Amino acid sequence: MPGALRRSWVRSMFNNILLAIGLGLLLASLALAILLLNERRVRRSHLIAERHRALGLPEGELVYEDADGLGEPLSSSGYPLVGKPDYVVKLADGRPVPIELKLNVHDITAPHSNHMIQLAAYCLILEDYFVQAPTHGILRYADREFTVEYTPALKKKVIRLLTEMARCNEQQPPPLANQRAAKCRVCTFQAICPVGRNK
Repeated sequence: MPGALRRSWVRSMFNNILLAIGLGLLLASLALAILLLNERRVRRSHLIAERHRALGLPEGELVYEDADGLGEPLSSSGYPLVGKPDYVVKLADGRPVPIELKLNVHDITAPHSNHMIQLAAYCLILEDYFVQAPTHGILRYADREFTVEYTPALKKKVIRLLTEMARCNEQQPPPLANQRAAKCRVCTFQAICPVGRNK
């Protein structure tokens, strides 16, 4: 083999070896990047599952959170309702479950009716956000938790109360005899309510 041909052959072999090494390094880098991304995804999934368990939420995907007060308000398109449940978990069957925390309430044997209405109002709002309507919600008190079924009767009660609220005006104020000042200060009817006007 003449010298020039031999040098060309060696150069060609050297280039082929460099190309193979370069491709090998590129593939190894891609595999490492995929492994790192997968590791992050798995770690994130474990952290989410661990937080989910620590919060005592039902099995499913946590799709909304306002326990810290930073959640966006949810609103109904069909009713004058806006609300911010503490948590919403989407179950495996696609149904949402609103969870409301009332951790300052102790030693109760049944959920308070106003809390049940609040939870049902969240269920009514969530009907606009999910294909399947909620079937229940959860009220969590300081030392006890209640599952509240979202029945047609409870839904009708929320709608009836909304209708009654819509009728309130200065001549027909809300039917209250007494209320805590803190609640009156944040109520949209304070200006026309004889109970809350001076609080």
